[in-house]
Amino acid sequence: MQQRSGLSSRETPSERRKPGPLGLPRDFWLLWTAAAVSGLGDGLELSAFPLLASHWTQDPLLVSAAAAAAQAPWLFLGLLVGGLVDRWDRKKVLLIADGCRALLVMALAVAVALGRGNIWLLLAVLFALGTAQIFFDTSVQAVIPSVVGSGSLVRANSLLQGGATVLVQFVGPAAGAALFAFAQWLPAGIDAVSYLLGVVLLAGVRGRFRPRRASSAATTSLRHSVAEGLRWLRGDTVVRVLALATVLLGMGSAAAWGVMVLFARQQWHLTGAGYGLLLTASALGSVAGSLVAAPLARRLPPRLLPAGSAVGSAAAFGLLTVSRSAAVAGALLAVNGLMVVVWNVVTVSERQARVPDALTGRVTAAYRVLAWGSMPLGGLVGGALASALGLRSAVLLAALLLASAAVLVAVGWGPSASDAGKAAGGAARKATTTDAEGSADLQAPLAYGAHLRSRAGADAAP
Repeated sequence: MQQRSGLSSRETPSERRKPGPLGLPRDFWLLWTAAAVSGLGDGLELSAFPLLASHWTQDPLLVSAAAAAAQAPWLFLGLLVGGLVDRWDRKKVLLIADGCRALLVMALAVAVALGRGNIWLLLAVLFALGTAQIFFDTSVQAVIPSVVGSGSLVRANSLLQGGATVLVQFVGPAAGAALFAFAQWLPAGIDAVSYLLGVVLLAGVRGRFRPRRASSAATTSLRHSVAEGLRWLRGDTVVRVLALATVLLGMGSAAAWGVMVLFARQQWHLTGAGYGLLLTASALGSVAGSLVAAPLARRLPPRLLPAGSAVGSAAAFGLLTVSRSAAVAGALLAVNGLMVVVWNVVTVSERQARVPDALTGRVTAAYRVLAWGSMPLGGLVGGALASALGLRSAVLLAALLLASAAVLVAVGWGPSASDAGKAAGGAARKATTTDAEGSADLQAPLAYGAHLRSRAGADAAP
C-alpha cells in the first residue's frame, strides 16, 4: 500500500483513520477540539469587538466599517490566496495563520489595556484578521476528508457545524459582553489564547497536506493558476449550480437579516431582549440542523436536500411577513436556521467530493468570493427596497431569492451528474505524489461549512 504523507512506514492510512468516539479518528477529534476552542474565541469577538468600536466612536459609518473590515479581504485577496494555498503545505498555512491571528489580537489586547487603542487600530486589526482568515479557511478545506475518509464527511461536518453554532452563537457572545464589562482588554486576550491553543491542537494532526501538482504546474504563473480554478468551477455543472444558488441564498439572507431588527420592532413590537430571543431561536434551529443533516443525507437523494432546504427557508421568510406572533416568528427563524445548516453540510460535502485536491484552494476561494461577495449586495438591495416600499418587502425579496435558488438546484443538478463528478474527483485524489522528503501527499478538500474558525462556518448565513 502506498505510504501517505506524514505517516511512518509502520502506519498505514487505514490505521491512521482507526475509528474512535462516534466512529471518527483521533485526528478528527483534535480538529474538533480546535474548532471548539476557536469557536469560543469567535463568539467573544462577535460581541466584544462591536462594543469596543462603539466605545471609541459614535460615528455609525465607522462602527459599520468595523463590521465590514474583516470580510473585505475576501473581495480583494480571495482568488489570489486560493492560488497560493494550492502551492503550499496547507497544514503549515493553518499553523502560521492561527499564529498570526494570536499575535494580532494579543497586540490589540495590550493596546486596550494600556489605553492606547482607537477605532483606526481596531479597523487595521480586523482587516489583518480577515486576511489571515482567508488563508486559514481556504487551507482547512483540504484537511478533514484526508483525516476521516470520504464515507464520514457528512457526519464530521455536522459535528463541526454543531459545535461551532453552540459556542459562536450561544456561549461566546454572552461571555464576551460580560468580560468586556469587567475589563475591555479581556475578550481580546482570551481570544489570543484560543488561537494559540488552536495552533497546539493543529500541530498534533499527523501528516503533510501538500497538494499534488503536475510537473508543468511548477512553472505556471499565479494568474494562470487562479484562472485554472475558475475554469474548473465553470466547467463542473453541479458545483457551478451550487455556487450560483449560494449567491442567491447569500443575497436573500443578507436582505432579510439586514432589516430584521427593525422588522421585529415594527411587526412584533419586540425590544432588544426580545430580538435576542429571536436570534436564540435561529441558533437552536442551526444546532438541530447539524444533528439531522447526516441522517437525512443517508436517506435522501443528493439534490433533494439542497433544493428542499432552500424551499424551507423561502417558506419561513415568506410566512414571517404575515405572522403577527413573536412566538411563531421564533419558530420560523428556527426552521430557517435548520434549513441553512442542512444546506451547508450537504452541499459542501457534495462539493468536496468533486473537486480535485490540486484545485481545492482555488475553487474554494472562488466559491467563497461569490458567496461572501453577494451578501453586501443583498444587504444594500434589501435596505433600498425597505426604504422605498417598507420593511416587509425586503423579507419578501429574501423569500423570492431563496425560492429561485431551490429552482436552480432542482433544474440544474442532473440526477446522474453527481455520481460522475464524484468519481472524477475521487480518481484525482487517489493519484498521490511525493514531496521533496519522499513522503506522499495527503489528498482531498474539506467541507466549507465545517472550517474551524469562521463565523458560522458556512457558505450561507443563517
